[in-house]
Amino acid sequence: MASRFSAALQITNLDDFITPSQECIKPIEIQSEKSKTGAKIKIELDNATTVLKEIKQPKKLQKVEITLADCLACSGCITSAESVLITQQSQEELLRIFQEKVAQQTAGNTDIKYIVISLSVQPVLSLAQHYELTPEQCLHKLAGFFYQLGADAVLDMTVADDFALIEAAKEFVERYKASKEGIKNQLPMLSSSCPDEIDEGKIEQPFGSYSEKIDNKLWGHDGSGSGGYANFIFRYAARNLFDQENVTVDFMNLRNPDFQEAVLKRNDQVLLKFAIINGFRNIQNMVQKMKRGKCDYDYIEVMACPCGCLNGGAQIKAKGNVQPREHASMLENIYHKLPLSQPEENEVVQHLYQTWLAEENTDKVRAYFSTQYHEIEKMNTALAIKW
Repeated sequence: MASRFSAALQITNLDDFITPSQECIKPIEIQSEKSKTGAKIKIELDNATTVLKEIKQPKKLQKVEITLADCLACSGCITSAESVLITQQSQEELLRIFQEKVAQQTAGNTDIKYIVISLSVQPVLSLAQHYELTPEQCLHKLAGFFYQLGADAVLDMTVADDFALIEAAKEFVERYKASKEGIKNQLPMLSSSCPDEIDEGKIEQPFGSYSEKIDNKLWGHDGSGSGGYANFIFRYAARNLFDQENVTVDFMNLRNPDFQEAVLKRNDQVLLKFAIINGFRNIQNMVQKMKRGKCDYDYIEVMACPCGCLNGGAQIKAKGNVQPREHASMLENIYHKLPLSQPEENEVVQHLYQTWLAEENTDKVRAYFSTQYHEIEKMNTALAIKW
């Protein structure tokens, strides 16, 4: 099956950028009937497993299957089999779900799925640029298309993005204060929109779970084309930690355009040090520095794709001989022309904090927007294998 992933996500004939461990830690359990007389398990030439009962009649055992959900919840590898992603996150699978719903509606079945489509700004800009549309035109054409397929709701991500920015900024301030009080392992704080980065380091990424309906405009955020996390949190921290208002955030390229740094100083004293790191090579270098205790950043925005989300796997490939970085630069120019959303001034966000969440700093807020990652312990089974 031909890959539909961005060329930026692949290297020559490898399945993925890195494979830190080839061992799959998913517990292998084969269900079989209990027998007082015992049984033998035999591996056939085609690698199928059978159980031989006392009467010597082979019985086919259940096939072990690994799904996308298993891979995303696993710390054993980084989805080395792209076929899993292609199978479960392809347009064919999406159309199958829509067709299944329409068939159930036609048959008069009332117990059917409620399908919600959420649209992120980066893929919308990619489609708009490819088909020579304005971002607003593309947004509404996509909404109409999904409604025609059978979607019950089509939402934009502005409110969810604003929630994520605010919650990430509050978490950083808490961690910074805790670090200054001597509590270990608080900084650097890493944030990412990429599931790939969970296996690269401990990601502290609040999850925005609310989106509003399609607005008349497509909104962007100041800063990087990956959501502006570093820019927003830099300003928020400068204001809430050091009483510095209207700070100018100037990210400078270091080794390459995918490794940028911004510093807040007062009287030659460094108060904050932030970084934006894109691409697995830069991320691996930073992880090695962190392991050696040589990382002096307070906050790092990390994205798996070179150039960030505007060059992500969901983006349409550039036309003709246009290079991926040049194409991403074109999309970034379009992104920065969008009207800017100000998360703390978003009336919908503030209304939801007061009504749905009952103020900003409550257990309900932490339950909805924060998450933790725990190591999955391996099960010692006789049939544990390496995939």
